[in-house]
Amino acid sequence: MIFYNILRIFVILCFILQIRNFNLYNIKHQRKYNEAMTYLSSDVCIDPITRADLGKFNLCEKATIIVSENPRTAAFYQILEDFHPCGNSRCLGFTDWCISNLHWFVIGFGGFGILIYFKWVDHQRDILFTKLRLPLSLTAEHKD
Repeated sequence: MIFYNILRIFVILCFILQIRNFNLYNIKHQRKYNEAMTYLSSDVCIDPITRADLGKFNLCEKATIIVSENPRTAAFYQILEDFHPCGNSRCLGFTDWCISNLHWFVIGFGGFGILIYFKWVDHQRDILFTKLRLPLSLTAEHKD
């Protein structure tokens, strides 16, 4: 019974924290949205000659993508990304950690492999010794 009460409190606290995170993400995305709208209404994006002169340095396309999504929707999707196991580039960080510690994995697997090999050799030796038997009777061989 106490376990379920602790679990309920934990779920309620997580829900409250997610509401807080949603508000923070909403503010962040609203700010980006406003900045993108301001940038799109600037001379850089309105004037086609200036826009063409900028070439690949043109940020109008990025601003258009930001404006095309509602800030509340973007905040909701960011909350969902927090719940995803690989969200917020966690899998990339884990992969980088594994690659940076690859030598320890190789040493560990090699040591474990050597341990298994020596245990297998001991097992084979034990099998060999269990098949060896002393003669049942020494007198039975010298019967003439």
